[in-house]
Amino acid sequence: MPVIKDIRLYRSKVDNIDGNSHPNSFVNKELNIVIRRIVMKLRENGFELENFDHIYINLTTINIENEMVLSKRTIDRYHSWYRYYDVEISQSLFDSLETKQCMDEVLTIVERVLCHFFNSQDFTSDKIQSCILEAISKGENMTMKFKEKVATKNKAIIYLRYLDSGRYFPLLRVLDLEDNILLEEDLPETNSLDAFGTIQLSTKKVTIKPRKNMFADGNEPISFAL
Repeated sequence: MPVIKDIRLYRSKVDNIDGNSHPNSFVNKELNIVIRRIVMKLRENGFELENFDHIYINLTTINIENEMVLSKRTIDRYHSWYRYYDVEISQSLFDSLETKQCMDEVLTIVERVLCHFFNSQDFTSDKIQSCILEAISKGENMTMKFKEKVATKNKAIIYLRYLDSGRYFPLLRVLDLEDNILLEEDLPETNSLDAFGTIQLSTKKVTIKPRKNMFADGNEPISFAL
């Protein structure tokens, strides 16, 4: 099953069904950054979905039975990687969705949706809540294991931090096999992760090579002596 890639927030004032317009996205940078960190922590822990990897939460003033439901809208066969979940909210919350005042209430809704629809033996509600708490409490200092290379005598790990600016601030650690830190270096801030493709590791050097695609053109390998 695919591991989660994204959670996105939408809003609407009409039924989310075939024939009606799709819900609209809205701009709330602070909220979206926190949700991105939640997704990163869930992804690091292997939070799997069934046949899709994007969760679209539609906040609506329309009456919803039991307040939360999987949308009745037909799955888009051309974009089968997302599912809508409709959540009934008050008009006052709807009106505040582009402000900081809505954040606590919306994050509680995100937690409720995840725990209600995706709680399982492999990924319990407690585990979901732990990921959310870490993302919220640690903020910019939260790390997500992004890539790892294990060699005979050591290992190298690239962690991602997601800044309030919306940029990634990767961290490289090289450890021995008893988890003693041999090297710790901040890597350059970036909007894209194309500079971090593969890790080459020996007892004397660690090198990070860019991905092999057109977006990584111009990125040079990054190396550190051990």
